[in-house]
Amino acid sequence: MLVTTELVSTGSVAAQAAAPADQWSLVRDDRRDTYDAVTVTPGGAAWVAGTRRTGSGKTESLLLKGRTTFKRVTGPGFRVKRLTSASDTRVWAFGTSRYARWDGKRWLVKPWRHGRIDQAYSIGANLWVIEDSTTFPSAGKTGWKARSTVRRLVGSTWRKVPTPIVVKGIDAKWAVGSARGKAAMARWDGKAWRTYAIPAVPSAHRGQISELTDVAVDGETGRMVAVGWAAWPCGGASFCGETLLLTGYPNSFTYKVRTEAGFQPRAQAVPDHRGGAWVVYTKGGVGRFLHVRTDDSESDYVESGVLPAPAGRKTFVRDLAVQLESRTVFAVGGAPSGRRDGLIWAYGR
Repeated sequence: MLVTTELVSTGSVAAQAAAPADQWSLVRDDRRDTYDAVTVTPGGAAWVAGTRRTGSGKTESLLLKGRTTFKRVTGPGFRVKRLTSASDTRVWAFGTSRYARWDGKRWLVKPWRHGRIDQAYSIGANLWVIEDSTTFPSAGKTGWKARSTVRRLVGSTWRKVPTPIVVKGIDAKWAVGSARGKAAMARWDGKAWRTYAIPAVPSAHRGQISELTDVAVDGETGRMVAVGWAAWPCGGASFCGETLLLTGYPNSFTYKVRTEAGFQPRAQAVPDHRGGAWVVYTKGGVGRFLHVRTDDSESDYVESGVLPAPAGRKTFVRDLAVQLESRTVFAVGGAPSGRRDGLIWAYGR
């Protein structure tokens, strides 16, 4: 099925004034909307998918496109849950039972006959998806097991790709996740994923488990930042935990622990293209970030902060994307599930 598109003007949008390029700014605030996914093309266009509440109280699928301001564009005809892009004329959108490719003029829609899409990545000539991945609940759960399936588009066929670890995040030729309850990494050699040895997570608690949830690779230097978590039983069915950062180069990684971030089993990361990475997460109804930075000696230091938000309103970060070889980053989200409050943040525009 082919779907043509045209620009459609949106209703009034209240947003904060533009912030300096070295700060995060709130570039869109629309209380009709909620935003679930974002991708930034190499040319700098940000695509944002979500839903909008109509005047009749119903909700409809929504697709926006822009840089400093956003306009509504006609989508592929289904609610988009995940976005990724390889160029300004090759954008991929994934829903529940369909997926589509934008070719610069129209959407080419095809059926999706596999599992729930949790992440999608367009990396070089490869299009990857991670489906049906499990997320460890902060309250703990007896019998929980890390699971995921990785697929790669080969021609017009989505092929399941065996992985030696349970994959939760991919960037460049690297994948992160866990194996037998411990943080793990794998490397793509062009034909298969193979386990890549990393340092063991330091353990100071009985029954500790760990996982890496995302990885960001600097395309110029190869320096890597992976984000994850460590958790351990701390009474009854409850688990305590903390956020892990694995930083450095292959064969030379170090761990950092961020106690202020707490236990974040859904944290995402993208490279800042200066040797570091941005990590976003939600804690206490507030969207927050960690910025892993490097100095001239390539030593890491971490800055933490809060994403700007309208006074008195809770925020929830749902997705993060960076423009290839650029410092420009977009994050999207809104209010907690069940409420309308669409927010788009930007850095480095």
